[in-house]
Formats: sequence, C-alpha cells, structure tokens
Amino acid sequence: MLVVSIFGFPVEAIPLLTVITTITDIPNTILNTTGNTVSSMLVSRLVEGKDWLIDKTAITTKKIS
Repeated sequence: MLVVSIFGFPVEAIPLLTVITTITDIPNTILNTTGNTVSSMLVSRLVEGKDWLIDKTAITTKKIS
C-alpha cells in the first residue's frame, strides 16, 4: 500500500497491479535463470579456455592408467 501511495496511484489500483505482476513474473523468472546460466558458461569459457566443456577427470584418469 505504501508503494502505491508513493507513486500516486489510487488504492483501487492494487488488484490491477497484482494481476500485472503475476502475469509478468513467469517471463521475468525465465529471463533471469537463462541469464544466470549464460553468464556462468561465459565465465567458465574465459577461465578454463576453449575446451572447458570436456570432462577433465576423464583425461586425468586416462593419463594415470
């Protein structure tokens, strides 16, 4: 209610704002999780190099055997 009064909306706008927030929540969540995944993959690529996706433990096991 405080946020509604700060922006100058009438109290009757609360149900409408609740519906709009509910509708836009799913795309916002999808965009957030996709962005997190992409950014972590980019950091891995920068830190580990070009072949960052190859399993390093399999390579180490083959060298030991």
